[in-house]
Amino acid sequence: MHDINNTIITLLISKQETMMKKFLTFLAAACCVMAMSATDYTSHIKVTINGEATEQDDVPVVITQTDGAYNLSLNNFVLWMGNMPMPVGNIAVSNVQGTDAHGFTTIKFNDKINITEGTDTQYDMWAGPLLGEVPINLTARFTDTALSATIDIDMMSMMGQVISVELFGVAPATAGLEGDVNHDSEVNLADVNAVIGIILDK
Repeated sequence: MHDINNTIITLLISKQETMMKKFLTFLAAACCVMAMSATDYTSHIKVTINGEATEQDDVPVVITQTDGAYNLSLNNFVLWMGNMPMPVGNIAVSNVQGTDAHGFTTIKFNDKINITEGTDTQYDMWAGPLLGEVPINLTARFTDTALSATIDIDMMSMMGQVISVELFGVAPATAGLEGDVNHDSEVNLADVNAVIGIILDK
């Protein structure tokens, strides 16, 4: 009888451990799905300096979401003074709270940032990192497939100007569904289960 009781206890402990492992796997998978929310927009950009506007097409802008907050990145930003490029760098705002209304999300940022060096190898030097902290006033409205944003960049210390940037971007219908593991154009419990399957198969 003693051996039977020990066997039953061992089986119960083993079952509890298995259930706990499955639960932890579920949590990890859920976190993976939530962390995968990112949208890549291909944008038309209009830059105005002293009333003079220049425009560029196919400018990449990335918005990511983590724990309910948003990050927006405009990388390898280049000003054009006529035919002369002035490489600025990577402009990014982080951990901005969003407001959902009327079918789109709005984020607003008004603070100082450090513009980092770009990665486009055709330019040897980037002006942004030389500026130190730069005041940025940004408002962006977006859905999974469309983006509209305005960015005022205070470059008074270098150029004596505030640069106004307007962005209008589009993304493929599924671009905002990076967590869409099972490719059904939705991010939901089915994707968590799909991630669990991937984890358990390894």
